[in-house]
Amino acid sequence: MPVELPEGRSLSNEVLEALRLRAIRARELGYTLREISRILGVALETVFRWCSAYREGGRDALPGARTGRPVGSGRVLTDEQAQKIQGLIDQHCPDALGIPSALWTRKAVGELIGKEFQIWMPLRTISDYLRR
Repeated sequence: MPVELPEGRSLSNEVLEALRLRAIRARELGYTLREISRILGVALETVFRWCSAYREGGRDALPGARTGRPVGSGRVLTDEQAQKIQGLIDQHCPDALGIPSALWTRKAVGELIGKEFQIWMPLRTISDYLRR
């Protein structure tokens, strides 16, 4: 049974940096790109990209820390607002808060958010908050 490897996007910057350096070292030792990919559990295209960048610009050309949106940016509710909603859901039934529902559904949670903060959001976004 093969060992399950974590998705690369979930790895820390330090782990990715170690994988890049090991890939470069393995290439210097004569391993093929396919062998490196298989040994490190990284996509062949990724190993190719790392080795090409290193060949063209040295270690400085290797990818650095991730870029992109920081985790949590772009959220509609602040952490404090989300905690307040969570507390209301934990301590009350929807009908006790004036929401016409017997159970906490995504729609009922959306109505609560609208009532408390005058913020309206799609059900999909409400699902993300509930999952967190």
